[in-house]
Amino acid sequence: MSKDIKLVESCRICENKSLIKYLDLGNTPLANAIITKDDLKKEEKTYPLEVIYCPDCHLSQLSIVVNPKIMFSDYPYRSSISKTFTEHCKEIANICHHTFSIKEQDLIVDIASNDGCLLQEFKANRHRVLGIDPATNLAKLANSQGIETINAFWNKEIAEQILQKKGHAKIIIATNVFAHVDNLNEFTTGIKILLDKDGVFIIEAPHALNLIKNTEFDTIYHEHLSYLLVSPLKKLFERHDMKIFRADETPIHGGSIRIFVCHNNSKHTEDESVNRITEKERNANLYNIEGYKNFSKRVEKIKSDLTTFIEESKNKNKTIAAYGASAKGNTLLNYCKIKSDSVKFIADDTPEKQNHYAPGSHIPIVDSGQITIQQPDYLLLLAWNFAKELMKKTTEFEKNGGKYLIPIPEVKTITSQQTNNA
Repeated sequence: MSKDIKLVESCRICENKSLIKYLDLGNTPLANAIITKDDLKKEEKTYPLEVIYCPDCHLSQLSIVVNPKIMFSDYPYRSSISKTFTEHCKEIANICHHTFSIKEQDLIVDIASNDGCLLQEFKANRHRVLGIDPATNLAKLANSQGIETINAFWNKEIAEQILQKKGHAKIIIATNVFAHVDNLNEFTTGIKILLDKDGVFIIEAPHALNLIKNTEFDTIYHEHLSYLLVSPLKKLFERHDMKIFRADETPIHGGSIRIFVCHNNSKHTEDESVNRITEKERNANLYNIEGYKNFSKRVEKIKSDLTTFIEESKNKNKTIAAYGASAKGNTLLNYCKIKSDSVKFIADDTPEKQNHYAPGSHIPIVDSGQITIQQPDYLLLLAWNFAKELMKKTTEFEKNGGKYLIPIPEVKTITSQQTNNA
């Protein structure tokens, strides 16, 4: 076993040791570990990508944990690149303003704040803002843009330091990070220390309900250690004298949950949304291993259908390119064993990714202008969760006869008109 990883021997929420494996996506490289031309000559590190289920609290989690310093110290994804996500950040900020009556000088903390995209929305309303992010490149960028950001991993010590210097936080936000955390109890302890007595901790993460229901297996990669449901999260916060008082569903990233958490003695009271979503989870058979075994069979079908489509297209001399050098795209490409002889290039709008290669598949990553220049017959939307946005950017491609290939929840070709009507 590599020194870079550790085996998961018990559930990170309830500590149950009788965990059941239900999905094996093979050995893959880290999904965000894009590589240079020189790296093509070197041997890539790969790690097992397996998902296990806890029958006690119903948490799904990876069977291993890769050292987070390897994955997050330098990070290629920038939140503000996506217009869809920047609009989503405005929505979160508006909810906080209108629902929780935050005042001008209240402290808003964003954990894993990336380039400060979300905090910009709060700063515009004169709130005190603070980001915490382990990626040196992103923390530097955010600070240069006026968003004070601590370059560190969130933990109890960081929470205590912030409390001493800035006081309690009225709102603490963790979008797309809670699922990345191995020691959830220590993470939550830090939240409890810093959160104001009537403050709100907001988690947003892909909902395992949508992962299973829509066969979104490509959202599984080594950064995502846990696949979250409301039920196990309730148990986690109960251990820390905290409670979930509201749970929203949001379409971002293929379907996410937004969880609102407070201290047990807070003024916030639980509404019906929490029970409503837990019932949806139960009705989807997510508190039973059989629901996960059925999911695994559907994953195998997507692999078969996609590889068959690509092979048949090659036999007809049709060319395929992709859009979105996303982490989820790399899971899909590596599980399906799709290489550069099948997909000509991956277009992406993030400058840091361009002129590099996708991990494992070694498909070149280029700027999106190459779609019009090279005009492939099919464009595989790896970032399918932003399909409408990507289609708007590639109208010329479609006008010239190009077709979009969507891999999730089933393999199909589609037009922008069909997406707009969906």
